[in-house]
Amino acid sequence: MRSLLRCNRSVVVLVTGLATLLLAVSCPAKPAGCSPDEALARLLDGNKRFVRGQSLHPHESADYRASLAKEQHPFVTILACSDSRVTPAIIFDQGVGDLFVVRVAGNVVDEDVTGSIEYAVDHLGTQLVLVVGHENCGAVSAAYHEFVARDLGPEPDEIESLLGRIASSVAGLDADAPIDEQIAIGVVRNVENGVDRLSRVADLRDAIEGGRLEIRGAVYDVATGKVRLLP
Repeated sequence: MRSLLRCNRSVVVLVTGLATLLLAVSCPAKPAGCSPDEALARLLDGNKRFVRGQSLHPHESADYRASLAKEQHPFVTILACSDSRVTPAIIFDQGVGDLFVVRVAGNVVDEDVTGSIEYAVDHLGTQLVLVVGHENCGAVSAAYHEFVARDLGPEPDEIESLLGRIASSVAGLDADAPIDEQIAIGVVRNVENGVDRLSRVADLRDAIEGGRLEIRGAVYDVATGKVRLLP
């Protein structure tokens, strides 16, 4: 009887695992295969698995990798920070060929970032762009110290240029308030500003107005691993 019960439990676990795997790879691998809602659900389901420590690591086999040798069909475009703790394929439990990822410190939007995103939308058919910021972002913190606290030392011109793109996100923050709270506000603002800037790019705005694209924002908690969507 005990052996039978163990066998039944194993079958249940196996069936549950297979069902979860099918859900993880449910969007068809073809251009425009995922609607924005489908793409977002797939990302959030993967993040839930990651938070639980039950990642499936899909699409990592040699055969699957070989099937993508001649073309790619990612189901979503993600703009994320370069921070080593924020790796989109890991935190969303996705695999090779699933995500078109653009990463830059502070997930800032400049011409190169915009061009990369336009490529994914126009030529790869992704219908969702997700801008992902994260708690305790070093770039936002540096911008806060540069433009609010005014206690940041000299930096190379290139870093100053990058921080300048975050300046509007920390403008008006209170230098006398708890710094962690102020930077958390700046992180959210920075994501919102990124979404706004991308939404005003003519090519992407046309895709939004034509019902072919959505641009959303999210913040990743580096401590819990959870991604929360912004309104």
